[in-house]
Amino acid sequence: MLLGAVGIVAFGVVMVRDWATMALWLRALLLWAVASAILGWFYQLSGSETIEFSAEKLATSKETLGWNRTREYPVPSCRELEWHEQDGEGENAGLQCKVGWRTIRFAYHISEDEAQEIVTALQTNLPDVAKQMCAMPDSSKKHFTTLNLS
Repeated sequence: MLLGAVGIVAFGVVMVRDWATMALWLRALLLWAVASAILGWFYQLSGSETIEFSAEKLATSKETLGWNRTREYPVPSCRELEWHEQDGEGENAGLQCKVGWRTIRFAYHISEDEAQEIVTALQTNLPDVAKQMCAMPDSSKKHFTTLNLS
């Protein structure tokens, strides 16, 4: 997020320096781009997400600028819980799992270590749910392993 803020400032400096020589339509477009980037940055800063696992459901709740959106998914239809690495197509790193035929993503902007902590806490507190959520039918992926550490 700090890199995003630096990018916005650098883009703004370049834009202000060349402001007098720009066409009117280009000024409007660049103002819209900078305003959108700043709003998106504040949107990321202002939000929070709660992830709840129970024996019956996975619930993700996002609160952004006073708005709360909760999604619930039945655990029996959840599988393949894993960390999703950030890719070049604008998708953020976070957790993902399959619910029925679709893939849901949540816990954006967390590291792989933080994702492992979530899965470890799930395994410790709700081992049956962890086994269901981390089931991987594709044999090319790593399977869920119980470590039994004390």
